[in-house]
Parts: sequence; C-alpha cells; structure tokens
Amino acid sequence: MTIRPTLRQLQYLSALAEKQSFREAAAACLVSQSTLSAGIRQLEEILQVTLVDRECDHFRLTVLGGEILERARCLLRDADDLVAAAQRHDKPLAGRLRLGVIPSIGPFLLPRALPSLRQSFPELKLYLREALSRQLLDDVRAGRLDAAVVALPYPIDDFACQTIGNDGFRVALPLEHPLANKEAISSEALKNEALILLEDGHCIRDHILSCLDLVKAARRSRESGAEHIEATSLITIVQMVANGLGVTLLPEIALRAGLADGLDIALLPLVEQPAERELAIIWRKNSAFEPNIRLLTGHLANFV
Repeated sequence: MTIRPTLRQLQYLSALAEKQSFREAAAACLVSQSTLSAGIRQLEEILQVTLVDRECDHFRLTVLGGEILERARCLLRDADDLVAAAQRHDKPLAGRLRLGVIPSIGPFLLPRALPSLRQSFPELKLYLREALSRQLLDDVRAGRLDAAVVALPYPIDDFACQTIGNDGFRVALPLEHPLANKEAISSEALKNEALILLEDGHCIRDHILSCLDLVKAARRSRESGAEHIEATSLITIVQMVANGLGVTLLPEIALRAGLADGLDIALLPLVEQPAERELAIIWRKNSAFEPNIRLLTGHLANFV
C-alpha cells in the first residue's frame, strides 16, 4: 500500500519555504516548531528524499525540494478549490472570489459593474488586486488569485478564457493640434508625432503599437526621430496630451468612464479598423471556480 503525504505536511513545507524560518512557519501554521519540524521529516521519509538543506547556515531547500514545493502548492491550491466548490455548490456567485485586474481596465470597469454585482449576489465576497498582466497570470497559476481580467492579445495558452467584450481605441490629440479637425486619422499621419505610452510592462502599450504596426505605421523613434514619452497611468497620459506634449491612443472603456472629460483633447477614430483589444477573464483550467467565473464574466459584459 502506497503511503501518501498529508496535506498538513505539504502545508508545513509551503509555509517553511514562504517564511524561510522554522519558527515563523510554525507560528503561521499554529503549531509548535517541533511539530512542524517533525512533520517535514515525516514528509522526507515518505518521499525518501531530502527537502531541506540542514547543513546550510541559512534556510535553503534542496533542488529537489524546490521542485516538490511547486507540486505541493498545486495540490494545496486544488484542495482549497475543492473545499470552496463544496461550500457553494447550490449558491451561484457566493463565498470568496479573488480577482485580479490590470490597471487599464480596473478603474474604468469595476466601479460601474460592482454595485449591481453586489446587489445581485449579496453573498459574494470579492477580493480585488490590481497589477500588470504578467504578475496576475503568475498569481492565478500559483493559486493566489482565482481569476484575472486581462486584455488580449496576450500569451494565455495554459489558461481557460472567456471574452467579456471588445474595447476600441481613439486617437487623442491636443485640441489645438493641426490634425484635431479631421474626421479620422491614419496611423501614417501619426508617424512623426511624439507618442505618449504607458511604461514597458503594460500590455496596453503593446496593443497601441500593434494597432499602428498593423498598417505599417512609421518606424517610430529610430527612423523618424519622433519622441517617445512614457507615463505610469492613463490619468497622467491624458494630462500630458491636454498640455500639448504629444498624442496617444486611449481605450474607449476609459473614455466612457470620463477619463478625458473637461480636458482640451480631441478624440478621433483611426482610419484603419479594427483598432481594439479584447477584454477577457482567465482562470486555471478545471478550476472549481469556473461556474462562478463564467457568471461573473456575463455580468461584466453588460458594462463593456
């Protein structure tokens, strides 16, 4: 008969790796240090491997210990999913749901969507985290988040995905700009303009550049000498545009939320269409949260 590790033993290993200290890990698990240490030794005996390098002055997992830690965390994550699914099997969108969202969507979609979500599903306890796409996907994969709202295209091959809706772009120029009186603007007309973008790491930066590159827009900085300006938020960007520092593309979901209201900015469509990104929710394949995530997707779609 195969002797299997217990979830408790795996929890001890995960806590030890996180806290980097037997004492702190034991406190996090609400057990004595000797209990935690004995649990990890039992785990090593069951697996017949050494997980912790006890000859080292500082805490360190062995190479194999690190590999087993990742598998242990997956098992703990799936166990948590199982418990959550059992607790809400007859209640749609009830209980805890940890949702990530990227900065170019969250501030403009969630304030409009959440009041009616709370009214429709009063037992839902929604925990939100705003971060860049790369970090959110890492957190969903590791079980720190249950799902995340992201913008596509973006590499999500190992996740389940459902579309919320499409979000178009508008060209934003200072009101006094020579092109501001046009009905629409081609990306070619923007090739010598100072383009204001979010910092590297924001997926909307790549989406904007893709919109321009799809129609073979000018090779920006290197060839034309055009200026590039970077900002940390869309709020900063619209202020820069209004003050004549450059031009940009702004997502329509942000414009509908009032991002450019009251500013001296002209908003025009691109001649080349479609200029848009796809808003979607991603989650771990076979997650017990999938029914609730699909319900949440349907609700958010009403506000895109």
